[in-house]
Amino acid sequence: MATDKEKVKELLIKTIYGVSASEMKTIIDVDQDVALKVIQELKEEREDIQSLGEGSNPEELVLYSIGEIIP
Repeated sequence: MATDKEKVKELLIKTIYGVSASEMKTIIDVDQDVALKVIQELKEEREDIQSLGEGSNPEELVLYSIGEIIP
């Protein structure tokens, strides 16, 4: 069984439109707070985390992806 970190990373790799932490409970059964911590860990590990809406939206509503986000 995949860990929360593995599930979040896989989802971020697969999405080209970005996904918010608030959607992760519904999509992959990972709580938003856990997802945000994992995203921060991935950034610290130098993964290519892209974001859309950062700074103008609450953190849980920002769209994240590994790789380019197609708006």
